[in-house]
Amino acid sequence: MGRTGGRSAAWTARAVGVLAAAALLTACGGGSDDETSGDGGSTTLSLWHYYGTPDTPTGAAFENLVDRYEEEHEGVTIEVRHIPFGDFTRTLLQSAAGGDLPDIALINGFTTQALADAGVIQDLSDRVEEWGEADRYFETGWETTQADGATYAIPHVADAYAVYYNETMLAEAGLQPPTTWAQMQEYATQLSDGERYGLAFSGIEGDEGATALVIRLLAAGGDPADVDTEAGATALGQFTDMIAGGAVSSGVLTWNEEDVKNQFANGQAAMMINSATYLSILAEENPELQWNVALLPSDVQAATFLSQENLAISTTTENADAAWDVIAWMQQPDVLAEYLPERNKLAARDDVDTGDDPVRAIFAEQLQQAWAPEGDLAAASSEVLTRIQGALQAAAGGGTSVPDALAEAQGQIDEALANVE
Repeated sequence: MGRTGGRSAAWTARAVGVLAAAALLTACGGGSDDETSGDGGSTTLSLWHYYGTPDTPTGAAFENLVDRYEEEHEGVTIEVRHIPFGDFTRTLLQSAAGGDLPDIALINGFTTQALADAGVIQDLSDRVEEWGEADRYFETGWETTQADGATYAIPHVADAYAVYYNETMLAEAGLQPPTTWAQMQEYATQLSDGERYGLAFSGIEGDEGATALVIRLLAAGGDPADVDTEAGATALGQFTDMIAGGAVSSGVLTWNEEDVKNQFANGQAAMMINSATYLSILAEENPELQWNVALLPSDVQAATFLSQENLAISTTTENADAAWDVIAWMQQPDVLAEYLPERNKLAARDDVDTGDDPVRAIFAEQLQQAWAPEGDLAAASSEVLTRIQGALQAAAGGGTSVPDALAEAQGQIDEALANVE
């Protein structure tokens, strides 16, 4: 799905330092770029997001959601501003320094704590307690809204990774989807025939390319902050072996998640590790393709990678009550049931009807096994994940031994974590 869809933890230790400086300026000034009109009690709210422009599927789905709110709430206008994902953090920080924040910000789940610590978003604990719906959310996702024991955001949507598989190819080989990582390697090898590969995943440079390896590391009982371990050797060793043995194409080192989807859709891969983002896309673009989804294999434990966006209210807004009403409305189960299929995302809460779609039900089950970074690891997650991808690049593409690749990555990870302020 790429990082423009909100998947990445695009936060670094350097950004946290900038946030701290922004907090000082925010404390000195107020204001907002929203307005409350005196005639008729009309309210105008500003909302910033990074999903995409209105002419893109992701942007259009979000705009439709906002339009629906406006239709149901006479007198409320929401001015939506799209900021490209790569510019979103910088723009938010600059606006915080100038006291010109939006009323509502749709932020990456992994950045919530840092934004709260910097005074950019406000404490919602009292509102959440009165609301009484916190216990409806999956635990890992809810943890991304917390800072110092307080709630600073509400989950908007979530995403997780699972195994997509070509039903025809597996049936012809007499196979069912793998349930262990040992089976994954065995089946991926068996399904590779020189023209196609058994498994595809993104291994591109940067944090996106670390996702599959982190999932494997977690399944082995490992910790992404501590990769130079037995679990790290198991995970990286298996991925390196699958690439060297032809079960996985060496091209994964240059593929983003969209590329992986295309390889699977074109029959060049029998299985892929990818997010729920591509459910509707595959069905619409490749109606003849016979495919399905299964839970990720397990090892020491079952695990997937959480991707989540949260909705927060800025500290400078003059319309906090109206902003909260928008957020709470967007989290109504019936609203989410209509919005999520169009958005190609999952509910962050457990009471949303998935209808009769068994594929979405698999992803909803997978989401309950999701992992997300916390604390210092969340603050430095983009750099840490990039270093983990670097270990895959070095071992699978650069001829470095697995122990040496892990040792080098561990030194870089330790440095990144030590620089978190």
